[in-house]
Amino acid sequence: MRFLAQKRPNAQIINLTPLIDCMFLLVIFIMIAARFEPEAGIPVDLPRAGGGEPGRLEAITLSITAEGVLYLEKEEVALEDLERRLIQARTAAGDPEGRDIVLVVNGDKAANHGRVVEALDRAAKTGQKKVTVRTRP
Repeated sequence: MRFLAQKRPNAQIINLTPLIDCMFLLVIFIMIAARFEPEAGIPVDLPRAGGGEPGRLEAITLSITAEGVLYLEKEEVALEDLERRLIQARTAAGDPEGRDIVLVVNGDKAANHGRVVEALDRAAKTGQKKVTVRTRP
């Protein structure tokens, strides 16, 4: 008796090309969307926190070292001169009132708390609306 292989008329073939394309696009999306840590420039030892992340708006960085030295965008600034320099930085960014620009405070965990509060008070006097304190996750 002779058996012949029968071809089924409804045989379906799975095409893997669209699946491979989708996976490739997902890999590209994940690579692009990966969050890269911005370089602060001033070495400070950030404290840890479990809260949220700062918004992705224009930002001005204020770094406070363990010795209490203030840096506004990588330039050393005296506390007495902070208000004027902050207004200049916001004006250069196109927002002199500080409505859309975030002031990111990178305070060393060994920095004097009073020094950080003084810097935040000076920023508030200039009308800074959005302030965040940067921490390590």
